[in-house]
Order: sequence, then C-alpha cells, then structure tokens
Amino acid sequence: MSTFFISDFSPFLYESNLISIRYYSLFFGIGLFYLFYKILIDMAEDINRDIIEKNFFNLVIFILVGSRVFHCLFYEYGYYSENLIEIFIPFRLDTYEFIGFRGLSSHGGLAGGLFYIFFVLKKSLKKEIFFKFIDSLVLNSLIFISLIRFGNFFNSEIIGKKCTYFFCVIFPSSGYGLSPRHPVQLYEAFFYLFIFLVFTTRMNKKMVSPGKISIYLITLTFFGRFILEFFKERQSDIALSFINMGQFLSVILYFLFLVLYSYYYKELDKQ
Repeated sequence: MSTFFISDFSPFLYESNLISIRYYSLFFGIGLFYLFYKILIDMAEDINRDIIEKNFFNLVIFILVGSRVFHCLFYEYGYYSENLIEIFIPFRLDTYEFIGFRGLSSHGGLAGGLFYIFFVLKKSLKKEIFFKFIDSLVLNSLIFISLIRFGNFFNSEIIGKKCTYFFCVIFPSSGYGLSPRHPVQLYEAFFYLFIFLVFTTRMNKKMVSPGKISIYLITLTFFGRFILEFFKERQSDIALSFINMGQFLSVILYFLFLVLYSYYYKELDKQ
C-alpha cells in the first residue's frame, strides 16, 4: 500500500448524459464572482455600477481570449499551428468531436487583461481612480487564481516533478505514471492565498498611494511563480534551453507590465 496520498478524485462535481460540471469550472466561476463582488465594493464611491459591470464583462472576454490564444500558441504549438481555426472553436474538425476550450494559460489571461486595462479601460477613468481599480483587481485576483489552481489539482494537470517527501502526491490519471510528485498546483494556490492574507491584514491601504499595491503584488507573485516553475514538469512542446515556457512568459509579461505601469504612473504624477 502506498504511503503517499493518491489523488484519484473525479474531475467532475456532477456528471450525467445531459450535463457535466467540473470542479475547475466551479472554482473558476466562484473566483470570477468574488473578483466582481470585491471590485464593486472597493470602487463603489468612484465608479458607477453600470460602468463597472460593462468593463468587467469586457475584461473577462479579453482574459479568456488571451488565455486561449497563449495556451494554443505557446503550449500546444505543434498541433494548433496546423489547426489554427480550432483555437477559436470548441471542436476537433477531423472528428467533429465537441471538446470545449481545453487549455487556458494564466499568462495569456494576464496579457489579455493588460491589453484591455491599459488600452481600453484607461480612456474612461480618471488616472487616480484607474490605479485604484488596478489595485483592487490585482489584489482580489489572487483569490481567483488560487481557486483555479485548486481546480487544476482536481483535473490532475500542471503536474510537478518526481519527489519522495511525505507530502508528495500520486496522480494516476495524469499520464505521468504512479510516481509521487510535487503537488505544485497546491503550492501555487497556497502561495497566492498567503500573499493575499498578508496584504489584506497587514497593509494599510490609506498609507499607500494608488497603484503601489499592485506593483508590490505583481512583483511578489511573478517572483514566486518563477521559482515554483522549477518544480513542474515541462508543459510546452516548445523546448527552451535554461528555463521553461512558464518562466519565459513570466519574465516577458512582468517587464511588459512594468513598462505600461511606469508610463501611465508618470501621467498620474503630472496631475
């Protein structure tokens, strides 16, 4: 009998011939609802509810499109480079099989979100309110992405490297055999929760100028994500020499965020 925990959970909370509900989908939906609810509360005195609802819906669309495109081009390039149309449809054209949109990249979600925030949303908000909105979005997104990683755990995806510590986990349905592995999905989930709790319980938002919280949070989460990538099996079919695709995208997007942030923050200082 194995002394390691065996993650043989069904990925489905409910499954029938008519409908199936995955834990991943449930966590994803709860995370989005929480994020929307917290932004409504944080921005209630600054932005009309209708404006928040409209922009949040548009932001989610950009996040989903970015997530899908990044996954297909950076993690399954070999297949989707020859089947580009399938990036945007939930079918396999050769078999006409409905498969849904399997595969979402968190880096792509960030890229889509950055595009919408800095090139669309920015035009409709005053600069100080704009950075206050970013602070709320980034802080509460930690709960969202933490829940997504719990969903990944139930899906037996984003598998860690082999290990023999007592807390390592066997994922029988992952396709990686029965060797115990780092439960890196949980490492990430608890790391994001920890950062969220530290900032919500220890930081006085009134003592920090708008926009500074988000820069601290982005720096911490990207640094942590970069380190945790060392515990993961390679996920991309594009081979890199010294770092994996997750680390490469983390570096690129972090510096992209810094460039966009710095440009607009200077405008805020000029007011």
